[in-house]
Amino acid sequence: MASIKSPRLDRFDWFQLILCLLGGCGMSFALLYVALNTLLEPKLLEETALRATRSTRLVELALEVLPPDRLPPGVIVSRAPNGPEKLYSPLGPYDLKVQRLMEKRYGLYRQLQRDEAPFVESWGGLWVHLKTARAPDLWLYQPERLSSSSVWFLPLVRSGALLLGLVLGMIVFINKRVEIPFRKVFTQLPDGLPAPLPLLPEGGIAPLRVLSLRINRLLERLNNAASERRLMLSGLAHDLAGPQTRITLHLDLLADTLSTDHQEAFIALSSDLHQLRAITEQLGVLAERDQPGSSVRQLALDDLCARVAASYGRRSIRLQVPRLLVRLDGQGLERSLRNLIDNAFDHGEPPVELAAWRSQAGLVLEVRDHGQGVETSTLLTSTPQSPVHDRQRTRHRGLGLAIVERYCRDHHGNLSLRQSHGLFCARMQLVATREGPVLLNPATRFIPLAQPSK
Repeated sequence: MASIKSPRLDRFDWFQLILCLLGGCGMSFALLYVALNTLLEPKLLEETALRATRSTRLVELALEVLPPDRLPPGVIVSRAPNGPEKLYSPLGPYDLKVQRLMEKRYGLYRQLQRDEAPFVESWGGLWVHLKTARAPDLWLYQPERLSSSSVWFLPLVRSGALLLGLVLGMIVFINKRVEIPFRKVFTQLPDGLPAPLPLLPEGGIAPLRVLSLRINRLLERLNNAASERRLMLSGLAHDLAGPQTRITLHLDLLADTLSTDHQEAFIALSSDLHQLRAITEQLGVLAERDQPGSSVRQLALDDLCARVAASYGRRSIRLQVPRLLVRLDGQGLERSLRNLIDNAFDHGEPPVELAAWRSQAGLVLEVRDHGQGVETSTLLTSTPQSPVHDRQRTRHRGLGLAIVERYCRDHHGNLSLRQSHGLFCARMQLVATREGPVLLNPATRFIPLAQPSK
């Protein structure tokens, strides 16, 4: 088997990681925004409205006796600070809340205006229209120390929200792509030696998927080795039974002709034959002991199709089979695929293609060749043609296609034959077995690895 490079995160994993990090940052900033609006904003509104109300009333009282240029240092007044055209510009949501709070709680009805660039102070502020007889067109600047919008841009708050979002995104990624898939693999690892060994789910990040894939290929080899061992033991028991029966008959024929001197040897030979028969029966018991109760088992579809294609040697078969874990009759599927491939080689033209994909109903397998075939889609039920119509695929329409059709019906599916654009296609639709759906992991992505050993 070819060497396999050390697995790393692939593009899909990096995309998932970036998506989780962005989602975590978005959730963190959303939580911060909600916290500012529900916890901090009421206090900021109260503080801003109270400070603006006190400053406005004090400045209005001072302007009754002092001219604007004689006001104390730090008190900023102006006429149309943002320009005459913006005296009645609409206020933002936060400024409207400040204005309403000043009116309802403190009984101060004044027009407000948000400071615009160039700002008087870096944090910004509000302009409050003053109502005085001596200076009716003056506006008082009220600096805004903290607000829900200004706190939002504090470097410390932004950095904390960003760090929290990254941590949340990493936790989600590890839980979704590492912990949950690893837990599934751990819980489905076979405890003991059931027959056949169940395959593990192939999900999570690329290293975990590659690990599950290698374990599954090892489990498949163990299942195949166990099947071959049972077949070998059954064959040995069957092959030994015939010679033992013939030896027993010959001994019965020789029993009456032997002299008394040979009776002891005859008895010893009969005893040895009896022991040999017991050993043969024990071989049969060993062959049947691990026999699975059902022919349906879990297997990797790409490995099975690769074995089928490799069995044809030099005759090229194009494979388009993704990595899918399925639950079906593996031996029956191999037999059905070989029937369809034999039919394609015998009556079609190369290249022969074997493709598979998932559908909404289940699993679809298709064998395609480039022969002409027949134009009807009722090939399975049509009457037999004469031997001269070999190009119309009469040889495998009988038992071979009937086996494939029966296999599809056993899996709650169907077999359809069609011809289009110079291709003759035999399509197998497989849905479910008695144990459940055919597809085990419909979301598993394909990971190219070295082909399994023959």
